[in-house]
Amino acid sequence: MNWGKGILLVLIAFVGLMAWFLVMAARNPEPLVTESYYKQELAYQSRIDETTRALALTAPVGIVVQDHRIALRFPEELRGTTITGVLTLRRPNDPTADRTVTIDHVVDAAFSTAPLDLRRGRYDALLSWAASGTQYYTEEKLVVP
Repeated sequence: MNWGKGILLVLIAFVGLMAWFLVMAARNPEPLVTESYYKQELAYQSRIDETTRALALTAPVGIVVQDHRIALRFPEELRGTTITGVLTLRRPNDPTADRTVTIDHVVDAAFSTAPLDLRRGRYDALLSWAASGTQYYTEEKLVVP
């Protein structure tokens, strides 16, 4: 075998490897975290302010998984106030498993969702809530057993 055939075989192997890589990359799409990332980026400073207000409370919001339900425990200082919000459960590796729960009826600073069909694994719990007209934001990582 001479130099010309060796170089040709290396180039053919390289092109074949690149083609295989492109086919495999196209078959495994990586989903975006959110489709409206630009709109959310514009409102990021308000999210920082809401997080700062939530951290200034006497205790953080407790988010716990119990029997296929999500239990929220708000700080005691908010007992008796009207609390509303939206809890988004985002699964990083599977957007089809994302869930959104509306929080509208909080009793004694505690809230429990209806049973959810959550898959085992990690979720990001994004809680945007308001108490007495003040906006708050809490984010926590959950593991569903």
